[in-house]
Amino acid sequence: MNKIIKLSTLIEKQACQEQVDLFRQLFGEQVELTAELAVKYANRFNVSWCVDKLLTASAQKAYAEAVAPALKAYKEATAPTLKVYNEAKAIALKAYSEVNKATALKAYSEVNKATALKAYSEATATAWKAYDEAKATAFFNLYDGDMLQ
Repeated sequence: MNKIIKLSTLIEKQACQEQVDLFRQLFGEQVELTAELAVKYANRFNVSWCVDKLLTASAQKAYAEAVAPALKAYKEATAPTLKVYNEAKAIALKAYSEVNKATALKAYSEVNKATALKAYSEATATAWKAYDEAKATAFFNLYDGDMLQ
């Protein structure tokens, strides 16, 4: 199985300029994808784009099946924190609609940024990293440069 990803392929498949530049900076004209590289850069490259543009339809289906358990685990791990975050937002939004909008908007921003969003981000970071790594590993396992769609 060919694990070479070429810069020219990313350009041909219309990857965004940011991803093209990052690829060029890190790997030059091409790279032989390894499981270690896939996981190392999972949070820097758009794995979903790679799946959509670089895997065949059958490989995309296998990918979806491979990452389903990781996505389920991510959703389960983040659900309690997401609920708390959404409740805090709802309280602030209710205050916004009931009182002076300028004061309420300030309160909403403070609650959203300083408290609820920070707590949500911290609580979900580990689960998100695990999900990113599962996606990258599944992509690596299914990618074949000779079988581009």
